[in-house]
Amino acid sequence: MIVIIGAGISGLTVANNLDKDYIILEKENYIGGLAAQYHANGYWFDFGGHYFHFQDKADIKEYLLNFCKFKEFKRKSKTFLLDRYIPFPVQLHLSYLPSPLKNKILKEILDNKQTDKDDLHHFLETHFGNTLFQLFFKPFLSKYYQVDLKTVSAGMDKGSIPVPDKEQITAGFKGKTFSKTGYNPLFYYPAPSLRHFIKSYAQGAADRIRLNREVIEIDCVKKRVKTYDNTFHYDALVTTMPLNRLLEIIKPRDRFPSAQQLHHISTLVVNTVLKRKRKRFHWVYLPEQEFPFYRVGFYPAHPYPACYLERTVHPGISVDKKALLQDISFTLKKLKVIENSNEIVYFNPRLIPVSYIIFTKNWKAAVPPLLEKLKNHDIYSIGRYGSWNYTSMSDDIKSARGGAF
Repeated sequence: MIVIIGAGISGLTVANNLDKDYIILEKENYIGGLAAQYHANGYWFDFGGHYFHFQDKADIKEYLLNFCKFKEFKRKSKTFLLDRYIPFPVQLHLSYLPSPLKNKILKEILDNKQTDKDDLHHFLETHFGNTLFQLFFKPFLSKYYQVDLKTVSAGMDKGSIPVPDKEQITAGFKGKTFSKTGYNPLFYYPAPSLRHFIKSYAQGAADRIRLNREVIEIDCVKKRVKTYDNTFHYDALVTTMPLNRLLEIIKPRDRFPSAQQLHHISTLVVNTVLKRKRKRFHWVYLPEQEFPFYRVGFYPAHPYPACYLERTVHPGISVDKKALLQDISFTLKKLKVIENSNEIVYFNPRLIPVSYIIFTKNWKAAVPPLLEKLKNHDIYSIGRYGSWNYTSMSDDIKSARGGAF
């Protein structure tokens, strides 16, 4: 018997590709995890911008087309900086900056002698110069991570911070636009809706899913998992729960390290319905401190004008809706997404307790060996949060399909 913890993308993918007996334990009363949609005040919302990326993954695209059709979108992402929209990434579009500033940035980049750096602070400062680092990278990433960037490992971003060559930067300085950089120049969204995709994707496993079954203990010696009302024995355990949570509930405790070495951020996603759509972008980054959010995005395929605003928060935060409405209104007015607060029809905040992993300097020494140790106990911790990594849904699907469970 294989026990799968979590009925999100990774757990469902494992189930869809197993030829063994299994059961899925899901702590929520719905399937899909963060790829699900939820219903509030007559509207369907996502948990922020969760899209499919198929770059170098044609096989995953072909596989998913068995479950539903997808719409393709050419990314329109920007940064709002110095009261202007700048195409993503800033470092490739210096022509949008004031002349004295862009001249200084270009000189610093061209004069820089690039050397390998272990931490994100010095990596970015080395590649892009101090002026652009202080103008964009440091304020944005400090707002996003809320930690000292010197404690974050360089190279953890998986392509989200493109490092262009100097010829490209010079071309961007002269006005050339680059739209195909990074890992997501094209992204995809289920044509009917995300919830319809999840329903179709889970159809083959529907009779094996047990909702409202939060796992509260894992005994790796006796090979059993406990929920509040039952005990399940397994030959192999596939878990998609956050790795830090797994370390809190696994027994014997002395065989595994503390969860305190694993760092992450929590995100407050504020889904917002507007009367009209005044701007056309998929998402925009907000580095300046006057903005209480680090990103704002429009959902590309919803039947009504819906956007999401994201901020990094502490997991135990209590939301003051009156203050939150003021923050929403201020941000959207500055972005010229709305003209008046009465264009905000409805908003709904949702907390994602574990949203993004922070790759501290000890990540390589801590996480891969831990995952191998778990495998030695027939426990396979997978998915973005189970493997404590920076992965897309397509990455997770590819990994879950090829797992030797």
